Amino acid sequence: MRRIIVFLLIATAIVAAFWWFTRPKPIPVVLVEVGRGKVEASVSNTRAGTVEACLRTKLSPISGGRIVYMGVKKGDRVRKGQVLIRLWNDDQQAQSGLAQTQVESASKRVGEICALADSAEREAARTAKLRARGFISEGAEEKIRFEAQSRRAACETASADVTQAQARVTVSRVELRVLSTAE
Repeated sequence: MRRIIVFLLIATAIVAAFWWFTRPKPIPVVLVEVGRGKVEASVSNTRAGTVEACLRTKLSPISGGRIVYMGVKKGDRVRKGQVLIRLWNDDQQAQSGLAQTQVESASKRVGEICALADSAEREAARTAKLRARGFISEGAEEKIRFEAQSRRAACETASADVTQAQARVTVSRVELRVLSTAE
């Protein structure tokens, strides 16, 4: 029994040592304060680009893309707020326009569907009066009442679609702002 316990302790120690020496090492992070300076070198291609200052600062936009404008070259002095690069963003602008069009379309659809719901609710109220006087069967009244409820639910769904389309507009504007900030 003691041999088994000793063997298990030794095996555990070997596994622990193996894990300790093969674990991933943490990535060192170096923080550098960025200051004004002279651009020492710049590198660009059709897919990506970096601008390196004399303090070896690297520029990395949040989203990638093709560079359509490079505002600095080797040796240029850079001012605060100066546009260094501009990325192609025609696709993002088109998405923003599409989202705005969807808001307008959904808003018009709400007007139509809600008008039908109002009409169906008035019809249901008239039918309830006729039912109370005995002119219409209970089944006919029930059918018209459920139709009115269905149309009201469709109106609420269409209103939710407008809210969703407005959220898409907000998202596309944020994406465009991110690209503008990356300039």
